[in-house]
Amino acid sequence: MLLHVRTTLAATLIIASVAFGIPLRPEKSHIYDENRLVPAQQVPFFNTLSEEFAKETGISVDAILLDDIGDRDARQYASDIAEKWMADIGQGGEILIFVAQKQRLKFVVTKGTASGILPDATIKKFEQETLLPDFRRERYGDGLLSFTARVVFAIADETGITVNIDEQDLPKEEPMSIRGWIFIVAVFGLLIAVGSRGRRFGFFDNMKKLLSVSEIEKSPWPGIFRDTFGDNLVSAFLSGKCLMEGFDALASPWTVNFILKDNSPEEVAKLGAYEKRATRENLQFAHFYSPAEIVQTLDTTPLEYLHIANRNVPLCGIKPLTGFEPHPDRLAAQCRHEIDKALEQLRSDSKVPFAKALNDILPLLYGVYYLETKNYPENHGVVLERYPAPDIAGLTETLSRILATLDNPAVEPSVR
Repeated sequence: MLLHVRTTLAATLIIASVAFGIPLRPEKSHIYDENRLVPAQQVPFFNTLSEEFAKETGISVDAILLDDIGDRDARQYASDIAEKWMADIGQGGEILIFVAQKQRLKFVVTKGTASGILPDATIKKFEQETLLPDFRRERYGDGLLSFTARVVFAIADETGITVNIDEQDLPKEEPMSIRGWIFIVAVFGLLIAVGSRGRRFGFFDNMKKLLSVSEIEKSPWPGIFRDTFGDNLVSAFLSGKCLMEGFDALASPWTVNFILKDNSPEEVAKLGAYEKRATRENLQFAHFYSPAEIVQTLDTTPLEYLHIANRNVPLCGIKPLTGFEPHPDRLAAQCRHEIDKALEQLRSDSKVPFAKALNDILPLLYGVYYLETKNYPENHGVVLERYPAPDIAGLTETLSRILATLDNPAVEPSVR
């Protein structure tokens, strides 16, 4: 008899926990939908959008659509669900779209880091503009996707991440347009094609790279640099191999350098929030100089400053190193040192690809050209005409002759 009572009590508790407890978060979906209100074709898109967003920000966007919550306090119930689901998946933030159909309740709760980014007033505004109008027409899928897109864009603006989706391209409820189906196929096709390495938020990142100087100049980046550093910014500029001929923006990033009045680690760290966005948009933050540092190192690394002074594109602030002319003896000393290292490398590694070796040596040959002519060369062709290097052997011979010239200035400088 006692065993029967205990069994009955246990069964009652299980039923009560199911009926009145917190619903378990779906293992493979970001939507808990009791009455199947969200069309099937929109669920995978919502799941993928939420999953990629969570990877990028640590914030999960979920939806729970319940049939009946009885006489529960809806706000408290939704809050408890959000807390539990956030803990279950180990994320730092949660945005939960809550629907109780019989009670005609529809609202959003935020937890964790999401609460610190989006104020309640913003969430309420997005509810009024997206969720409620679509839900009144019983277009639940449209409402979820439109609201989530607005949230994603808002958080992107606040955190500096890149979002490459268009709200107009979000798949609509039945009847599905041809454009909508093409969009869904394209999204998942790209995700499959690029593999795990390419599975980053912003499905079309590879198509959104900044591929020209003019695109960078017209992008938000100059404004970001000004806003980030304020009066501490002297110059933000492109320089380096990205401004040399042969640069492929599809394969390599643009190099952005900075001159800051104060280039302390604390100041440099201010740009850290934008590093992921920069990577996606094909930018690389390279060197952070200070005026004092430049003055102190003009004679130790003159070749570096020679390139900056003659090949740069200012994005904001002043044009860097205008009028700079390196001290000939200091430049010769650096070129001599670099050629010694290059020859040692070439002689010790016979398998080094010629194209790579030449690409590494060309900036050095520009410095030698300047030493001999007092002019900075216009392009690679001018340099290679003066210093022919048809193959590894020819490059080694040319460098040896240049080294002899630098070691003995009385020797005829040109190696043509």
